[in-house]
Amino acid sequence: MNYNEKFEKLGVRIPNIILPKNKADFPKYAVLACDQYAAQPEYWEKVRSFVGEAPSTLHMTLPEAWLLCGDRDFGKRADCMEKYLSKGIIEETGEGFIFTERDTPDGTRFGLVAAFDLEQYDYNPGTDKLIKVTEMTDITRVAPRVEIRKNAVLELPHVLMLVIDKKDRLMEMLRKECSALPKIYDFDLMEGGGHIRGTKIETEELYQKIADILFEIFEENGKTFSFAMGDGNHSFATAKCFWEELKKNLTPEEQKNHPARFCLAEIINLYDEAMPYESMNRLLSGVAEPEKALSEMGIDLNNLPSLQELQPILDRWLESHPEAKIEYVHDADTCEKLGKEPGCIAFCYREFDRDSVLEIIKKNSVFVRKSFAMGHPYEKRYYLEGRRIR
Repeated sequence: MNYNEKFEKLGVRIPNIILPKNKADFPKYAVLACDQYAAQPEYWEKVRSFVGEAPSTLHMTLPEAWLLCGDRDFGKRADCMEKYLSKGIIEETGEGFIFTERDTPDGTRFGLVAAFDLEQYDYNPGTDKLIKVTEMTDITRVAPRVEIRKNAVLELPHVLMLVIDKKDRLMEMLRKECSALPKIYDFDLMEGGGHIRGTKIETEELYQKIADILFEIFEENGKTFSFAMGDGNHSFATAKCFWEELKKNLTPEEQKNHPARFCLAEIINLYDEAMPYESMNRLLSGVAEPEKALSEMGIDLNNLPSLQELQPILDRWLESHPEAKIEYVHDADTCEKLGKEPGCIAFCYREFDRDSVLEIIKKNSVFVRKSFAMGHPYEKRYYLEGRRIR
């Protein structure tokens, strides 16, 4: 099979990526994923101060910290996308993947930015789709993102898609092949995000090598799945929900290649040593009597149940205590600190077994929502590459 045939069978599409026209804009253009530091709005105020009025993905996205504070100006974000395109501030770079190299405190990790077929994904567990969901999706978190996407001409996803490649064949090949190619970007990310380099891949020879390796991995894993959702599941679910509504008004022929049928994401290897994995932590706030609440739930903070057992307990308790709220905090130390604030309780977990991802996929099951965190908050994906969805 040629690369196009293999990519189609894997649910992959070669994207036409949008980036700033002026490379000098990159340091202020790329900002951290919107779902980070939701409980720490001061982080986003620092970002706003640094960016100012410069071209930035900050002006095209909505940090959850601001959403929680009442910001619902979705139209402003869509208008900014139109403005950047019409004024030539950002531009399409032509078809091609982007190979990424991201330096962080945990080392240099590698990725491949590609587009994925939303027809091969379902955020509900237990389906036969090729792109597997790994955690339960909180659909209530999707609604405001769909509102933003309705009028947006671009997508700026922060999704990390997992390929389960213990031999590291894909990234090893890309490191070798891209070492001498020119960089499409090369700059420091703001607020301690490290350094990132990007190499555009646009030759048929490399397309075929990528397709061959991905298909080999697909066959080794039993041809039951091609990728697993890593980080940004709710962003991918947003794209899916939007597509399902949009396609109702399209003919079957129009559906085949409509840009909204695909979603941009970065492939990374589950076993990349520079990407640490930790179980996700829980923070309850608005709890009038923390000790009483723990007693009602039957939980001892010094002897926590497994995360898969804890989440249903918290869900039941929250149903009868609407005044309380739950946040999912990536960093255990930060969660512990926040848990010492009045009216708060922190539930912290620090270990995660990577092999359990493949195990749960083989069972056609999922972890409870927000089960694991990939990297510290500052190591999450920054909004950088974009793509037209209409």
